[in-house]
Amino acid sequence: MRFLISLAALTIMVPASAAAQSTVIIGTSQARGCYEAALGGASGAATGLARCEAALSERMMSQRDRAATEVNMGILLMQAGRTDEALAAYDRAIRILPGLGEAWLNRGIARLGQREYAAAEADFTRSLELNVREAHKAYFNRALSLDARERYSEAYADFQQALELAPGWALPLRELERYEVVRTPVNG
Repeated sequence: MRFLISLAALTIMVPASAAAQSTVIIGTSQARGCYEAALGGASGAATGLARCEAALSERMMSQRDRAATEVNMGILLMQAGRTDEALAAYDRAIRILPGLGEAWLNRGIARLGQREYAAAEADFTRSLELNVREAHKAYFNRALSLDARERYSEAYADFQQALELAPGWALPLRELERYEVVRTPVNG
């Protein structure tokens, strides 16, 4: 099974550095802990989930912070292998803030993992329409869903787009190596 390992997390966006493309959260310490756990990987998933739940129980959280915390919670749930719960978290984030591209991207990743290729492709496309911050991940994952559906020309184009947006990224490079481009003669 091939799918993107690194999930896109979003919170209130304040660029830490242009090169790292990371974001930090401005808000409660529980929401920050949830965000940091999602960024840190599976090692702190249990603690991170508790922080996400605590943050979401706070009444004074903005809609944007609430949606971002749902996305971060979904990431942690995915890392814990709880895909159905992760999908529910992404759905809640989308209901709260439908324009949050990262919620669509992460829901697409979850659907891709469940082999729901058409639904995943639609989510990746929507994330791109919403100008998701890490568009290279959306293109790469959409390419995987297209490839699984044997739409090779479109998949190839998306792998190339992912590589153009993230030059040197090993995952699309490896996938592109599987393709052979053949020119067909034009009858004329």
